Amino acid sequence: MRGAARRPLSVEPVIPGVEPVETRRRPGAHPQLVIGAVLVGLVLVTALVSLVWTPYDPEHAGAERLLPPGAEHWFGTDRFGRDVFSQVMAGAQITLLVGVVAVGIAALVGVPLGVLAGMLQGSGRGKPATVLMRGTDILLAFPGLLLAIVLGAVYGAGTVTAMVALGIGSIPAFARVARSGTLQVVRSDYVLAARAANRGEVAIAARHVLPNIAGTVLVQCSVNFAIAVLAEAGLSFLGLGTPPPTPSWGRMLQESQQFLGLADHLAIVPGVAIAVAVLGFNLLGDGLRDVLDPRLESASAASPVELVETPAPSPVEPVETPSPAEPVETPALDLRGLTVQTRSGRPLLTDVSLRVAAGERVGLIGESGSGKTMTALAALGLLPDGVSATGHVGLAGVDGNLLDRGERALARLRGREISMVFQEPMTALNPLMRVGRQVAETMTVHGVAPGTASRRAAALLAEVGLPDGAARRYPHELSGGQRQRVVLAMALANDPAVLVADEPTTALDVTVQRQVLDLMTRLVSDRGAGLLFITHDLAVVSQVCERVVVLLDGVVVEEGPVAEVFAHPRHEYTRRLLAASTLEPRATTTLVEPVETPAPALIRVEDVTRTYTNRGQAVPALRGVSLAVPEGQRFGIVGESGSGKSTLLRIIAGLDRATSGHVTSAGVDLSPAPSGGARSESGPTSPRDLGDLRAALQLVFQDPYGSLDPRMTVGDIVAEPLLNPANVRDGGPRTAAARRDAVREMLDAVGLPLDATERYPHQFSGGQRQRIAIARALVCRPRILVADEPVSALDVSVRRQVLDLLARLADEHALTLLLVSHDLGVVRHVADHVAVMHDGLIVEQGPTAQVYDDPAHEYTRRLRAATPLLR
Repeated sequence: MRGAARRPLSVEPVIPGVEPVETRRRPGAHPQLVIGAVLVGLVLVTALVSLVWTPYDPEHAGAERLLPPGAEHWFGTDRFGRDVFSQVMAGAQITLLVGVVAVGIAALVGVPLGVLAGMLQGSGRGKPATVLMRGTDILLAFPGLLLAIVLGAVYGAGTVTAMVALGIGSIPAFARVARSGTLQVVRSDYVLAARAANRGEVAIAARHVLPNIAGTVLVQCSVNFAIAVLAEAGLSFLGLGTPPPTPSWGRMLQESQQFLGLADHLAIVPGVAIAVAVLGFNLLGDGLRDVLDPRLESASAASPVELVETPAPSPVEPVETPSPAEPVETPALDLRGLTVQTRSGRPLLTDVSLRVAAGERVGLIGESGSGKTMTALAALGLLPDGVSATGHVGLAGVDGNLLDRGERALARLRGREISMVFQEPMTALNPLMRVGRQVAETMTVHGVAPGTASRRAAALLAEVGLPDGAARRYPHELSGGQRQRVVLAMALANDPAVLVADEPTTALDVTVQRQVLDLMTRLVSDRGAGLLFITHDLAVVSQVCERVVVLLDGVVVEEGPVAEVFAHPRHEYTRRLLAASTLEPRATTTLVEPVETPAPALIRVEDVTRTYTNRGQAVPALRGVSLAVPEGQRFGIVGESGSGKSTLLRIIAGLDRATSGHVTSAGVDLSPAPSGGARSESGPTSPRDLGDLRAALQLVFQDPYGSLDPRMTVGDIVAEPLLNPANVRDGGPRTAAARRDAVREMLDAVGLPLDATERYPHQFSGGQRQRIAIARALVCRPRILVADEPVSALDVSVRRQVLDLLARLADEHALTLLLVSHDLGVVRHVADHVAVMHDGLIVEQGPTAQVYDDPAHEYTRRLRAATPLLR
């Protein structure tokens, strides 16, 4: 990327499947912040001015009583002849004082309590966390107003009593918000990465937890400020707040009640003042939340964007492709001259034309940002705001151009004439509805009777291979493959003429992927539906589709029969995709002796078990696992989800504890206590030894975006392991300047521009984020690099780049590499030795070439057979 020309800066909305170029915040991008600041500023200025000047003495009468608003008294006078405008100005002091003090007391006490409780619970110490939260819950029995009455009776009513009572009464709200936010943060991969980087709990709370819950806490502050203002007004109304004759907006309301209908201005003026203050602080809190989120700083609050470095634009020229010998006259789906562009005129799709015949399976391929998903969304009329389409979209049996139809007309077609299978089934399903009801709802919205829809839903779930009783389950109770089957059943419920599948198997294991692909192919064939299959995996296309369309930067560059295009690609881009899709075996594969060899092992696992408890029942994750990894070896672990791969990695990295067995990693004994009793986080291993391990072993996580703190710059993320002196070897960077130099050196080593240090993770593509994660893992020069599914969600070309980068860095830095994947082909490309895991056991291990070419176990043979290959 370095040295590549960059595109001009422009502002575009986020478009699924499209990675826009860098943008800058537009003036007025946060109108709620501006409006809130103006309103709060008005209250603040009024309070400050009233300290030195008011038109009249707000506490003493000096005019005729109950005068209406006029030139002399702008807001009139009250029943004592006091100037209402002067009273409103002076009352602003009480409003700000009560709000600031009450919120300050609640936040300063409640937020630390909530963060501490969340950190304790997140690290497995639930009992102390429960005690803390139950202590705050006791305060819920004493609401602020009731507490003010009690304190007023003991210490006397007044402003101070009201402030303290309201502050104490709000502590539980802040504690609950902080605890909830902390739990969400501490369960994230970037906190796990910080622990793996040898950061202590206090540092994690300061650098990761507090910044990531700050927005929520600010909103809570603004809400509680409004509550405090209203509560003080209520207390003053009841005579328990600010004592007379000190002006207070609440007291002004209380005194105005007997003059309603006679002098309405006495109630209207303080009521409007309270409304202005409450609205201003609410808007200010929401605006500050958005401003403090770096993911929103590149565009308006509603349109965060990604920043990616891209080469200077050049015209994309499609190649001449022969037309089909038998053109389809009435295709099931017909896209002609489809052009999609943003409001500013930037094209996202340009003159895209493709046809899908009834019963035909067409693949739409290209890397992320090529326009695949945008094509599908345009066909279904689901384009995001700020994006428009021209051209023609036709469906068999539907007259006219779908682009000319309104939302109501399109809604009647979606799910009935054309359906879509989305990439991530968990987000496509309602987590609060049973899956059977969701499948039935797909039919009832198109007029099918509820009883008929329920019976057909049960039949559909059985047809897609789900077990009896699956209809009564919620999405979280199903595996990833089962959820994808539910989404497929929903898409086919009304027998649509066209099925659009958008990356439906990206996150699935190879065996589950094979099952879903076979099921989709069979169901589409049985129904005679056309299939538009969107993917970046050319091997999948070669096994599922009959024709293929290749997209690059929103332009169709090549199309034709799959066998012809893949055997004789005409466009350079297609050739690059094909080359990246083929992962050759590691060229320097060496045969390593089995585990029984006496050679010293840097990682040794012997008869390790790990059992979790779920609702009182023991759930085994590992069942007697043994392996040894000599120093300098590239060791691969392959298996499906649930096989125990990630659990084994966490134990080796010291992030989890084995139930039994013996574990040694980088010379540190991680074995559980011999007594088998309760284990602490560090178990029998001393914190110092655990720190030594984490200095020697670093992790690269599966989801690069989830493992990078979104509120930290790339420079801070990569430098974090260096902040712990225990991670810095002799001669390593120990000053801020040296750390900056080390970060730049490592970013250069992974192929990122030096100015990346000032950017945030959301401003990079998926492949670039994974490079950032690799740079963070290697900046402290560890001996062991553990990569957990590092390429499962990446495009084929980016996957190839990341794998080659890992292999090169392993050689350059003399690393011991432990690579985990569900794809045997990925492991074969990188690793010398491989262990195959299934159901918590290692069923086979040995030299990669031997295991791949001549698998001894039936499960290994199934994995190899399920791995899609270009053909």
